[in-house]
Amino acid sequence: MRSHPWGSRELKDFVDYQTDLDGSNGIAREHRVLHQVLNEDLTGIPYFKQVRNFQPVLFCHDQEPLNFDLYQDGSEYMERFQQTSAHEPSVPHPDFNLRNTVVWSWQEKWTLLHSELNSSELSRYESTGKYAGAYWWSHAMLALDWYRYAKSDLSLEHNSPQKLFLIYARDSTGTRKYRNDFLQMIAEIQSHCQIGSIANQLITSASSATYDSMDFTSTAFSIVLETLFDDCRIHLTEKTLRPIACGHPFILAAGAGSLALLRKYGFETFSPWINESYDTLTDSQERLSAIVNEMKRISDLCQDQQTHVIDQCRAIALRNKRRFFQEDFFNAIVSELKTNVSKAWKQHQGRLSPEFYWQTLCWRRKNKPEYFTPAKRADQRLLLPLVRQLRQST
Repeated sequence: MRSHPWGSRELKDFVDYQTDLDGSNGIAREHRVLHQVLNEDLTGIPYFKQVRNFQPVLFCHDQEPLNFDLYQDGSEYMERFQQTSAHEPSVPHPDFNLRNTVVWSWQEKWTLLHSELNSSELSRYESTGKYAGAYWWSHAMLALDWYRYAKSDLSLEHNSPQKLFLIYARDSTGTRKYRNDFLQMIAEIQSHCQIGSIANQLITSASSATYDSMDFTSTAFSIVLETLFDDCRIHLTEKTLRPIACGHPFILAAGAGSLALLRKYGFETFSPWINESYDTLTDSQERLSAIVNEMKRISDLCQDQQTHVIDQCRAIALRNKRRFFQEDFFNAIVSELKTNVSKAWKQHQGRLSPEFYWQTLCWRRKNKPEYFTPAKRADQRLLLPLVRQLRQST
């Protein structure tokens, strides 16, 4: 399961990637659960249901932060099941959360692919017993594609900076509200800041996938305002990787420990030239104040000291850029994906459970009896013996 269009958070936009079973993105016959455990002719059972109902599921929620409550009732997606009539109130559907996308799945657990660490939201999902989490840094793979031209872009040669700090703050809603506080806190050094693109380009939701070389060559440091800040979670996105791809030094406003995580991926950070103790502060307001104080300190340096700090940080940034575009980094991200999905899979290994199947049937029998048309009943008569046999075989 994946979101389409990319980045959507709507439950209805999570779609089955492998609907064309015999196509290039299909599931090979030898990997289909039914053909692994049953050695008999399955004629008569709708073929798509043979695969979709019983196949293991990898749910790719690796683009946006997890949000358990957003999908808790699934009311919009399940509206067609809930409305009994225009004059009667809705009847709550059993809570499947993300599993509302395939309510007929017999998998005991789905593998939930995500891109955040220290996550209380992941803990909520795993505590339901319906998911096993698998982390990978998906945004690294996205950024390698989006910023690939930066590898050989000669216009990224650094000049004498017009401003010290480059700040993108397109959105300040939801988890990004802290950006309003930040912009107020830097008021006294605003003359040193480039807020937004120098070229005044139209900023849209697609702006994350682009870079303007002039922004980076005309400034000394990026101040990266990540999606998650007032949170214990670490969720590093393309916002962090854009200055890395462009060879630009940065100060990172993200969850505590984010710089330490970057170092684990083989990147250097900018201590001692930048005081990075802010990364150890778990209180978000203290962390934000420490970032602003460091910006003010750099702003107050004399010209010679400031130039020295900038030159030392640029040397580190160029080494980070080389690391980003090395094949070793790409391979590390792919290996992380394979390893963590494999670990999650070992937690459940495709065990089947009737819980969701029976809950949905019972709910429909009580609240939507008209659902059970003669064709649907015939379908159930075909599926139930198959389900019993599958449970005995796995």
